[in-house]
This record gives sequence, structure tokens and C-alpha cells, in this order.
Amino acid sequence: MLGMRWAAVDFETATRSRSSACALGVVIVENGEEVDRRAWLIQPPGNHYEPWNTKIHGIAPRDTQHAPSFDEVWFEAMTLIGDRALVAHNATFDIGVIRRCCEEFSIAPPSASYHCTVQISRRTWPDLSAYKLPIVAGHVGAILDHHDALSDAAACSSVLRACMEEIGAASLGALVEHHGMRERRVDAP
Repeated sequence: MLGMRWAAVDFETATRSRSSACALGVVIVENGEEVDRRAWLIQPPGNHYEPWNTKIHGIAPRDTQHAPSFDEVWFEAMTLIGDRALVAHNATFDIGVIRRCCEEFSIAPPSASYHCTVQISRRTWPDLSAYKLPIVAGHVGAILDHHDALSDAAACSSVLRACMEEIGAASLGALVEHHGMRERRVDAP
């Protein structure tokens, strides 16, 4: 259990731009146990939303008109995350949001490793019909209110834990090694 530590993250965006974060959910796991979870609404640049995004997650300008901007939220989130590896379901999207928002606010992206539970799930359960979060969360019995950032982060964390249990991995590193995956870093292109 000592090697079981990570921060599951999930972002929602206001537009198709990855620099338009409007919500962040974070679930912290230490020694195999969830020790904290937090969610933030974020005011995207100009508080601008595209209707399609609002239709997906239900967040609208009225919800974020008084919310802090990404730089304020990110400082608080990184204080919570610390030196933990980040995990996300479809990490390409979420890590892309981190990179673009950090660039937008002239913040150095964190020097953190990250892992994708879509890729890990594919290797753990190669016979699932698909690997979208609702399907994989259902497979592991995780409760999910899809496109709620905190619920998505919690489901991602549950999926990772189930993958570790499935193969008997004592740590995230052992799981990644078992599947022949490589570590990727947020601050590397």
C-alpha cells in the first residue's frame, strides 16, 4: 500500500480550446487510501462558453462569473497535489489543459509524471467493449456523474485502483512496468 499514491485529476473546458478550463476535480490517494478530494469552478478567459461545452457539462457563464481564474486555482491545486503522479482518464486531454492554461498564465507546468487510465485499462482488460469513462467505471463498479469534474476524477482513481488489484501491483510504478508503459511528464513536450 505504501507505493499507492497519486492525484487523479479531471478538467472541464468552456470552449474547444484547452486553455478554457472551467472546472477541476482532484482526488488525492496516499498509502492506497483516499485522503482528500476537492473541486473548483474556474473562470475561463473572458468567461466565454461555447453552447456545446455547456450542454456536455452544464457549466455556464453565470456559474463562473465570480470564480477564480486558473492561476489562482492551480496554485491551490498544486499545493494539494504536491509531488504525486497525476492520473487522468484520457490524459492527453487533461494534461493538454494543464499545459495550455499554464502557458496562457505564464506558469511553468509542473514537473510531474502522469499516467492515462484509458491506456492502463486497455492493457488490463483488453476485452472491454470500449474504454470511455462510463464503461470502465461501470466495469469496476465506480459511481459516476459523468462530466462532473470531481466525480470523473474519483471514478478515474477507482479505475486505477481496480487495475492495480487486477494484476496484483503494489504500486503505480509496478502497474506501469507490468504493462510495459513508459513514464511521461507534464513539463515535457
